[in-house]
Amino acid sequence: MTRKLSIAQTAEQLFAERGYENTSTLLIAKEAGVSEALIFKHFGSKDKLLEYLIKNGYRRIVEHNRGMLSDGEPLEFIHSLLDLPHKLVSNEPKFWELQYRLVDMPISTSEHERFLQPVNARLVKAFKAAGYENPQEETQLLLLLVDALWKREVVQGIGSTNDLAQLMKRKYTAHG
Repeated sequence: MTRKLSIAQTAEQLFAERGYENTSTLLIAKEAGVSEALIFKHFGSKDKLLEYLIKNGYRRIVEHNRGMLSDGEPLEFIHSLLDLPHKLVSNEPKFWELQYRLVDMPISTSEHERFLQPVNARLVKAFKAAGYENPQEETQLLLLLVDALWKREVVQGIGSTNDLAQLMKRKYTAHG
């Protein structure tokens, strides 16, 4: 493992556990076993390190889940979206814990919105194809639910959303 990767992994863990404001670059350096100067050499600043973690985290997630939300049957797409929060948090718990802690920070918010942007149009299309009367509103409702589900997975533990996801899948079995 490179020292840059070690710094990034340590920072992600500390930011997720302690919060961004409560984690100094000195603490990151100590925990990663490097000098504080090396953090600044690789990332430039604590803010740039955070930006790297968030962008790199979403990049990993997109690469790891490529094809999961493929265009298929409309209800299959909707159901796969309901499974996504559990899968994402299971695969990247520290990243999603970090995102939860940073939910109000502009870099976190903008990258999360960018991550979900392609899903919005595809979801509207799926609701239209499934015969829903208000596909835009259904899309907004489902995206709010998905947002709540990943946060619940972080706070209450992995698997805590399974019953809700199954309930919503039953709701989305015939057009409403």
